[in-house]
Amino acid sequence: MPLRLRILPILAATLFLTASTALAPAHAESVPRFTDPLAMYDASSVKVSVAADSSSVEYSVSSFEGVTVASGSTTVSGGAGSVDLGGLGPGYYELTVSNTAGKASTSLGIVAGAPAQPASSLFGTTAHPAIHPWIDQSAAAGRLGLRSVRVDWRWEDAVRADGSFAWDPSTEAEISRLQARGIRPTLVLAYYGLCDDGQTPSSKRCINQYADFVKATAQKYGASVDYGIYNEFNYVYNTGKCGRTADCYVKLLKPAFDAVRSYAPGAKVSGPALGAADDWWAVGGEAYNWFKRFVELGGHHYVDEATIHNYSLSTAPEGCGERAVANAKALLAAAGSTKPVVLEETGYNTVEGGQPESIQAAFLVRDAAAVLAAGAGRYMHYGLVNNWNAPSDPESNFGLFRHEDSSGGRLAPKPAAVAQAVLAKFLDGAVPAGQESLDPDVRSTLFRLPDGRTARIVWSQSSAHTLFLSGAGTLDARDLFGRQIPGYAEGDTVSIGISGYPVLLLSATPGTAAVS
Repeated sequence: MPLRLRILPILAATLFLTASTALAPAHAESVPRFTDPLAMYDASSVKVSVAADSSSVEYSVSSFEGVTVASGSTTVSGGAGSVDLGGLGPGYYELTVSNTAGKASTSLGIVAGAPAQPASSLFGTTAHPAIHPWIDQSAAAGRLGLRSVRVDWRWEDAVRADGSFAWDPSTEAEISRLQARGIRPTLVLAYYGLCDDGQTPSSKRCINQYADFVKATAQKYGASVDYGIYNEFNYVYNTGKCGRTADCYVKLLKPAFDAVRSYAPGAKVSGPALGAADDWWAVGGEAYNWFKRFVELGGHHYVDEATIHNYSLSTAPEGCGERAVANAKALLAAAGSTKPVVLEETGYNTVEGGQPESIQAAFLVRDAAAVLAAGAGRYMHYGLVNNWNAPSDPESNFGLFRHEDSSGGRLAPKPAAVAQAVLAKFLDGAVPAGQESLDPDVRSTLFRLPDGRTARIVWSQSSAHTLFLSGAGTLDARDLFGRQIPGYAEGDTVSIGISGYPVLLLSATPGTAAVS
């Protein structure tokens, strides 16, 4: 919308300002601002860039718990300076800088040894480049240790009246950045074309046009990306006349699968991206029955990965996402299939007045540990960045990072972003090694690392406990932000406090665990 100038009536007296009131001081200071596009740092070098027109700025740093852990001043030269926080160590922090004009604050994360381009990862997320066209989401995904990112590839945005396609430049650019960092994009091919009155395709003609859209995409990208066939077909995004059943989805899936196989051999096809929440995945539940029918129809033959969604909207994560994965795997196994099951959407929003950001972080780690222990091929938190700068809108606040408009165009992490980075590094190359039955209130998941060591994630669901680990050899204990946790050693037994915030334990051998 073009800017419009408006002339407002003003008092005549205001036209006759004296020089002393009309002219600003020649060197008036302005409030400092942060300039790093991504507020996630490797612990080996933490220099937070600051712009200011003062000669120095004061700074103060508080921990996740709100305790001041550092303060001082730093010199500014030529309008630029940096705050060196290299001595802090891993964690989630709040940094405030100030001069005589005012102050500015940012959250930031420090992670030890976080690779800019991880070699492998059990984790992924979803990005929406078209609504964040000015930021580099690939850098954020890489810093969090993610190797898989779902990207919108919307049919209605691409199709033209003559049947040709015009691709969104911001999405193309983000895909290129992801690929350059070694992160595998999955293009989510949805929703509406110019047929069937602009609804989800139901007629044979419209399904064929959707397949043409898939074909054109496969011709463009080949096997350099993977392909997700529609999104939550069983939910409100599906407006087609056929309905939201598995029978209707398989009609759409098969020609799309054939298009990918023909024009992008070697690329993976995923589906059904089945939407669900809370008890939908219980035996006999809505999602369970839908997926059962999908398998009965042979739909699993047209995907390389079975993708499911599950949100714990009204409860803590325990028993929800892991049940979804276990039941989906069981239904596939009953049909003789070993196709991997990926929980590609799950998460917890931080809407104003709802769950605090600290709970989002704890629930992410707890859910991921349980879901991966249940055999998921990958855990993908939704989403990477808040969709909109709308604190009171639940749908806008699932991101691991706050919306860039709330941070001066930068990506500032929530605590969950730091927890995700720590968890991805902790479980790099890990395979599930079972769960321990220690106490009805305590969960303990075990993983085996490539070097033979044991990674253990332990938390309680309602009360504080003490974990006793014996005969495990050298033990390294960290909280979900990567900070070292002291343990009390007596002989070959180490005791550590356990709460709703998970503890990450690394030991030479599994040892023997008990709780009190």
